[in-house]
Amino acid sequence: QTQLTTLLSNSSYRENAINNLLELVVNKNADGIDIDFELLPPSQRENLVLFMEELSQAFHNEMSDPIITMATPAIDWSNAWDYNALAQICDGLFIMGYNYFYSGSPNAGPISPLGGYYYDLEYTVNDYIDKVGNQLDKLILGLPYYGYDWPVEDNVINSETTGTGDAKTYQIAALMSEEYGNNWNSNSNAQWLNYEEPDWRQCWYDDSLSLSIKYQFAIDSQLSG
Repeated sequence: QTQLTTLLSNSSYRENAINNLLELVVNKNADGIDIDFELLPPSQRENLVLFMEELSQAFHNEMSDPIITMATPAIDWSNAWDYNALAQICDGLFIMGYNYFYSGSPNAGPISPLGGYYYDLEYTVNDYIDKVGNQLDKLILGLPYYGYDWPVEDNVINSETTGTGDAKTYQIAALMSEEYGNNWNSNSNAQWLNYEEPDWRQCWYDDSLSLSIKYQFAIDSQLSG
């Protein structure tokens, strides 16, 4: 947060960063750039818009048709993000629709729930649509090809965690489900499984079924992709 404040609040630093990024993209003959600033402080809401305006201008001056996108949070906890202004500047906002439950969560649960919780993909997408004034062609829904495997108290669904969860790739989670079986959670459209080794562990992940339902949700919401 301190580093972002330092960068975004200083016009010289913004210019240096943009020039360095542009040089990298041009030298690699890439098509454009995706900016991912994590934990944006609310004080930098307007400066981020300024940064993206300056970046867009610089890239369009040097490249014929650069693609400019941003990775944006599932939930804007502190109203730090001006989604509307950023959507107008960018070709797309990539909504990071995951980590609703994360490695440090107090309970095991779905990484990318669609239903079952107040804060879920539906909340996120509706929040974006509302704040960008229906610029649906600028919204892209990101979904997780991974899950988390937590040490837990017992074999009950959403058991309390006893430590930090380990990330498991799509492929590893699929192999785990073959070994331990799995449970479909229809409330949140996610898969989960339990096993002992020797203490209880619980893994939540997305597979082809859960992802297909979330793809359909993006299509039904008329998002860009």
